[in-house]
Amino acid sequence: MKKTIAKLLLIGLLCNAEFETCIALPQGPMPDSVFAQNIKTVLLYKQGWEFSYPILQLNNNEPLVFSFDEIYSKAKNYNYSVVLCDADWVPTRLSFMEYMDGFFQNPLNNYDPSFSTYIPYTHYSLQIPNENVKLKLSGNYALVVYENGNDDEPILIKRFIVADDKVDIVCEVNRPVLPEYQDEYQQLNFSIQHTNYMIDNPQQTVKINIVKNGMWRFSVGNINPQYIRDDAIMYHSPDKNLLLGGNEYRSFDLKSLKYQSANIESINYIGETFKIVLNPDSPRKRNAYFYNEEFNGKYLIQNQQGHTPENDAEYVHVLFSFKRDINLDEGDIYVFGAFTNFTCSNNNKMIFNSEKGVYELDMLVKQGYYNYQYVFMPNNSNQADETYFEGSYYETENDYLILVYHRPYGARYDQLISAKVVNSLKRQQ
Repeated sequence: MKKTIAKLLLIGLLCNAEFETCIALPQGPMPDSVFAQNIKTVLLYKQGWEFSYPILQLNNNEPLVFSFDEIYSKAKNYNYSVVLCDADWVPTRLSFMEYMDGFFQNPLNNYDPSFSTYIPYTHYSLQIPNENVKLKLSGNYALVVYENGNDDEPILIKRFIVADDKVDIVCEVNRPVLPEYQDEYQQLNFSIQHTNYMIDNPQQTVKINIVKNGMWRFSVGNINPQYIRDDAIMYHSPDKNLLLGGNEYRSFDLKSLKYQSANIESINYIGETFKIVLNPDSPRKRNAYFYNEEFNGKYLIQNQQGHTPENDAEYVHVLFSFKRDINLDEGDIYVFGAFTNFTCSNNNKMIFNSEKGVYELDMLVKQGYYNYQYVFMPNNSNQADETYFEGSYYETENDYLILVYHRPYGARYDQLISAKVVNSLKRQQ
């Protein structure tokens, strides 16, 4: 793990002489990643809405809730810092005092041990903003957690955004007009309405990012306007703003360990823990599209037999299996979803079982309801293909988070002047 982190770290440090605090930051864009194998179930959402996206409104007291578990561990001395980034998630050159009131390094003091669980863990939680962190500027932010002041080895980095809605976004998600895109893609036609907000030279001062279903790594940028008016910037073109529709997520339900819900083959108690075997899955790429209601890759922690799922939900072993006749030499298969942080690592990489003719993965997850897919990572590539096995259909229900950044001439950071979630089944937002 140290070698992995070392590759990410900058030689330079951001420091504040007054409080003698400093933190080593990853080189380039801040990743949305977990670096320690025993850190599980990292969540960040609006208070009271577990399926929401991590969006704060500037000067609004409605907080985000951040939490994670560390399994097989007693409480540790963790600290956290909040870092302002530009539109590309690279840390800005602003000092922390320019973008927040409070302290740059803060202890993560809110934690509780698990209660009567077979696998012990410690649950950590935090609200942002809080009495030590009050954010003053809109933009992209990274929450960095590290142990015992070892800021050169963060255990995780989680992204969130602070919006100051100065403009309005009007968007339609439609089936593409051009025949070559009609079956697999979805098209976003949108405009930025800025009647009461001045934007000069938007080609140079405005940046757009589109994030599909909360997958930061699949975001689309470098979007240029087609038309510019005095009070509107139009992003309408038949061959632009096209995104693969993908497919609906698969799911399994572990809220109860007393009965087998859909997609569960068996529930067994082995070696002082539960082992859940899911029904074997198959590729869906050549199947006809089928709608099923899901949560676009997210997951929800619940325990029907408990009272506080944060602390009394069990961690269980889940066996995924994916039918393949042969081992794929040209790449690897991963189980993929918000519970894997939409990343591909050894923790969610499947192994080919030649005797059974399937790819398998035994993964430790917390009780709840989960969405997942199978993605393919070609050799010598760092970009997962979510359509290789699952297929892509224009009918698929998706969320799109549209982010509008503005950096006027002379400004030193990217303001986030609008953040809007649109849904492909709700054509006009």
